[in-house]
Amino acid sequence: MVRPRLLVFTELYLPEGSGGELATHLFLSFLSKYFDVTVVTGTSRPAPEVYRFGRVVVVPWFKDLKPMVWLKLLINARWFKRLVRDSQVVYVPSHKLLPITTVVKHINKDARVVVHLHNYQLISYTSIYINGLKPSLITDALVEYLENGSLLRALATGLISWSNIMNSAALRYADEVICVSKAQLKILGRFIPSIGRKATVIYNPLPPIPSIEKKPEETPSMIYAGGGSYVKGFHILLEALPRILKNNLRIYITAGRRIPQKSLKALKYVEKLYPSPSRVFLLGRLERRQYLNLHEKAWALLFPSIWEEPLPYAVMESMALGTIPIASRVGGVPEIVGGSPAEEYMFMPGDVEGFVDRVDRVLTLTRGELEDIGGKLREHVVRRFDQRKIERAFLNLIYKVLSS
Repeated sequence: MVRPRLLVFTELYLPEGSGGELATHLFLSFLSKYFDVTVVTGTSRPAPEVYRFGRVVVVPWFKDLKPMVWLKLLINARWFKRLVRDSQVVYVPSHKLLPITTVVKHINKDARVVVHLHNYQLISYTSIYINGLKPSLITDALVEYLENGSLLRALATGLISWSNIMNSAALRYADEVICVSKAQLKILGRFIPSIGRKATVIYNPLPPIPSIEKKPEETPSMIYAGGGSYVKGFHILLEALPRILKNNLRIYITAGRRIPQKSLKALKYVEKLYPSPSRVFLLGRLERRQYLNLHEKAWALLFPSIWEEPLPYAVMESMALGTIPIASRVGGVPEIVGGSPAEEYMFMPGDVEGFVDRVDRVLTLTRGELEDIGGKLREHVVRRFDQRKIERAFLNLIYKVLSS
């Protein structure tokens, strides 16, 4: 029996990227059992496992600036013809490559296009939607400045963010759209009401979680995995630290990218105010095993994000590892923790008082209570993100598209 051809366009592939790329890898690991897969990516050395899924084509310019990529997608439409013309389904899980839906439909009108949204690229050039801020040119420039500290980049982003209209136009050519949470779909629907006619919510699957020996330290320890990112709430953490560190605890900060000097100086200043035994450990980027080792002894994950993260893997993994997430009520977080003991440790985004209060609550728990809660969190998240159910929903959607 000839299997349908599935063509995947993604800017990045593991080990590059973040949660969206991890989800893409997990979905392809089971889709490859039913489809002949071709992955087109800008990552020159993708994870070796992808070669077991099917063919890999590397397009280096996928990693260029968005407007350049969008222009090159149109210019190179003829080059894509040989890939697209024989494909039954084209899957686009990368926000930077959304305009390729237009190219696909012009090359092969019979191809079915499935777009998978992992952020808010449809309504924001930066792909980030901050709680309480309406998407606009000014907001895009502000986010760029707060994230990277460059006024020049912020101005440039504001000037070119109008080009994001290409993504809204590209949505018309998608046959199906996947959102990763109800919250994400609701937010997008406020600005693009028509998306409701095409969109389906399918949660991302849990990544494989190796068993760890959960033994919370006697001295409370907490993890903050957002690095120096403003939208991840680093400024909330900095404001809360003087009060948090009055307790005897350790905070481990991991960072996927460089923390700005100004933030480092603020951290060092706070550390001087509250010397040992309270400590802040700046660990930088960790290998996955090292990160998991932190969770073995951690009491809580600190997640003070201010952007509406559609379905943050950091929170999902924290619960799967038995670590209480102290998380702001943004995006898909309530859908992850709702109905579990972690629900009472949520707080409103930007609320430093609420953040400190939830930390204080965790510090009143005994180690026995922590282990009991950790077990309930694991059971909850595995049940809510049932792998078979998610895979079945995804396959049903693809087959529905093929039969339409």
